[in-house]
Amino acid sequence: MAEKKSVAERVMETALPVAEQFGLTVWDVFYGKEGRDTVMRITIDKPEGIGIADCEQMSRTVDPLLDAMDLTNVPYRFEVSSPGLGRKIHSPRQFELWKDKPVIVRLVREDEDHVREYKGTLAESSDDSFSVITETGNRTFLKSAVAYVKADDDNDI
Repeated sequence: MAEKKSVAERVMETALPVAEQFGLTVWDVFYGKEGRDTVMRITIDKPEGIGIADCEQMSRTVDPLLDAMDLTNVPYRFEVSSPGLGRKIHSPRQFELWKDKPVIVRLVREDEDHVREYKGTLAESSDDSFSVITETGNRTFLKSAVAYVKADDDNDI
């Protein structure tokens, strides 16, 4: 029996071709509670950065498609936004999109060298690990040992 897709996965499938049509990338789709509200957020990106017009265009095109899909009976606030500075990198798709770009890796605990934070260029990634090219060489991290990976916006390589 086929696995039932989450609301966010279904929205991602709908948003990807629309974004591509406009020269955009879908960075993330979030569907869940934020405070008292339920939020549906599509985060988009493009190399030269996202403007309000990009968000409006994506929103006006995707919103009626989502309405027609009747994804949920829970009222939600729909948003389209840019990833902003310091975007978190967590999904396999995001690791692939951010490959060869600068990152900051924060470990849950200090490693054997008593270091808890690394900066470098995101290299390879797999389901359970990824590597970063740092000033001192190539480091491989287990995803389970990492608090977060985020874009290093102060170090544009």
